[in-house]
Amino acid sequence: MKNRNSLYWVGAAVLALFFVSAGAEAQTRTLSMSGQWWQNRGSLVDIPINGGPVFCIPGSVQTGCANSLKPANGGIPASNVAVPVSGTSPAAFSINNSNAFAQAGGAANRETVPVAGIPTVIQLASQFSLMGPGLVTTTGGNGGGTMASFKANGWVSDPQQTARLGANFTWCPPAGVCATATGVTAGPYKLKFKYTAGANAFGGTMAMMLRDTAVVSINLGGPVLHQLVGGTTNPTFGPQMGGNKYFAYRNLQLAPGPVHSTFVTNPPCTTGVGVVPSPPGCGLITQQGVLTQTLPSSMNLDWGMPWTTGAIVVQAQASGADPATTFSVSGSDSRTALGKGQITMVAGQLTRRVPSNNTFSALDIVVMDFGAPETPLLSWPALVTMVALMLLAGGFMARRHFATA
Repeated sequence: MKNRNSLYWVGAAVLALFFVSAGAEAQTRTLSMSGQWWQNRGSLVDIPINGGPVFCIPGSVQTGCANSLKPANGGIPASNVAVPVSGTSPAAFSINNSNAFAQAGGAANRETVPVAGIPTVIQLASQFSLMGPGLVTTTGGNGGGTMASFKANGWVSDPQQTARLGANFTWCPPAGVCATATGVTAGPYKLKFKYTAGANAFGGTMAMMLRDTAVVSINLGGPVLHQLVGGTTNPTFGPQMGGNKYFAYRNLQLAPGPVHSTFVTNPPCTTGVGVVPSPPGCGLITQQGVLTQTLPSSMNLDWGMPWTTGAIVVQAQASGADPATTFSVSGSDSRTALGKGQITMVAGQLTRRVPSNNTFSALDIVVMDFGAPETPLLSWPALVTMVALMLLAGGFMARRHFATA
């Protein structure tokens, strides 16, 4: 009986080691991340410009498709970085590499594209540089070295979302009030966020950082205004509002803009939100008149909301000559219990420009693929082999004991 008990305890110890090892693998591991990040601003399709807009099948948000358009050359790429992952079903993860997503800009990477569907905007010339997540700034974003973090019930477990009252919400700038006696409106600024949580209310905060400049050319009804955005000198990265903390807010001062008496585009573009500008080369300014004045700077009032795997609606109602811009998209999570596979998250931003009071909505989409562990772990086959060998050793010891007896 004593020998049988010895064999029993050997087996129990081995099985305990087996499950402890498996549990350790489930709780702490490091996966390899790749993917892309897209930033849509109204009908501009992407920031920075990356080949211009092309048609895409609505609903394929995993490819950066929003309102039937996506960047021709893809989104902001992720480098192959190691990401700590913990827990199961769903696995939580953090991104502590401030350059996990990056795309160089500057004068060498300047692109100019027409803007279709917004009568007041003619073209955008961008040389923006982007880097994410926002770990390098001390103002706004995820500044002060805070890593990007994603987990179940992010709306209560994420310190950046402490003001959020529920997994599902509707929020209207400037103060959050959307309700009237007859229902939900878009608020006094005609802007609205609506978030509906996905499975496990999974989400978190992660800000993209932007520097360098772009020029938006605006039709003033004959004259043209060239509005510089991003600042004339911008050596440091500034956080964007989409994907930022709960109702993140920024008052962005824009630079003064030169006004020219006339402008000519040749040929004109096909217009309409969600329509690829055509024919190729259309809508770009080819000539302009003399410089007549420089308008004083204006401001962008920006509000942003966190990431979710659920559904969001980001709505800017029509303002003056500008049409409504609305994004209605859903994220997804097709990872395994241990966190491998693909996750798609979406986040929104709304903008009101003063004193013109033009409004537009913005959308961020991030797709992350988590692959094989960067840190080698003891695999299940190896564990099974180890258990078999230890049981054989235990059996040999018991047999030797019986033979001696």
